[in-house]
Amino acid sequence: LGQGPRHRKDAGLDPARFMTDCPYKALPIRATFLDEISWDIPHQNWGPHEWDRDFHAMKDMGIGTVVMIRSGLGRWLAAPFESVMSARDDCYYPPVDLVELFLTLADKYGMDFYFGTYDSGQWWHEGEYQKEIDVNLRLIDEVWAKYGHHPSFKGWYLSQEVSRRTKNISAIFAAMGRHAKEVS
Repeated sequence: LGQGPRHRKDAGLDPARFMTDCPYKALPIRATFLDEISWDIPHQNWGPHEWDRDFHAMKDMGIGTVVMIRSGLGRWLAAPFESVMSARDDCYYPPVDLVELFLTLADKYGMDFYFGTYDSGQWWHEGEYQKEIDVNLRLIDEVWAKYGHHPSFKGWYLSQEVSRRTKNISAIFAAMGRHAKEVS
């Protein structure tokens, strides 16, 4: 690597050449997603100290809102949610309660936290949208009872990522959103 003319440092790709006059004034980032690491990153690969450093760095750069992108996907869970584990017999029991950790750190750094719902990665894709709704309604109740006391807990994020052709997604969003608002 780096031997041909395309890879030479003098190929005109000096980063300073492309910077605008005031890059940090362009669009401040005030919120970000927390990936609960159930999809494409080895699950639960950071401990409390690494997450603390990450929250500290986010706060230092002006981020005041964190959104946990999902509380689980398929068999992977961010915390031992009884509502999900009782609906699926193939869940991996998580070694760390990432929700409690994230909320504790959001409290510590004065950040707002939004909880991402569970995505089965299966039921709503297979037309069993009511199953997706039912497990999430139970999850919302469980989460609010367990974590709702945290001052940083500000709301919910509906995690199902969709396109215009996703069947019954409006029913899923309406039911889950209505219930989350009623509970909290």
